[in-house]
Amino acid sequence: MNLEPAEMRTLQFGPFWVLSAVAGTYNRFKTYELAAFWDTVVAVALRTPYPARDILTSMTEDRPGLLLDFELDDRPVVSGLRQILEILYRVEPETSSDFRLALLRIGADVARNRGPYGRTITAEQEQTLLLLAALLDMDFVADISDVLV
Repeated sequence: MNLEPAEMRTLQFGPFWVLSAVAGTYNRFKTYELAAFWDTVVAVALRTPYPARDILTSMTEDRPGLLLDFELDDRPVVSGLRQILEILYRVEPETSSDFRLALLRIGADVARNRGPYGRTITAEQEQTLLLLAALLDMDFVADISDVLV
């Protein structure tokens, strides 16, 4: 993938926009929320094929700097996800699909961690995740509910 630094940064912000949507806040994350989020990013990255995995693993190079850049960014969730799609439409279709699926998996895992007993996704969170899937133009996933289980 030949991406400009600003494009890579936008892709790196993707998991944060997903976290923001699921957590219901843009930048007032609690320490334990961020710890669970980073664990989720790593776990999802391990299941994501290359080269989409590289985008996720690049987030760990400077976590505090990335978080600060995200907090200073003025794009709301919907605008940010729209810009991610614009970038992903220019890369290989498989990489695009893999990265969007990784974003949904991050959202599902975060929602699961926030749900009852840290194991289930609430109905409200499921609706948020379905909206995220629509915003990410994920009609290529045969059954999005498999990710949300």
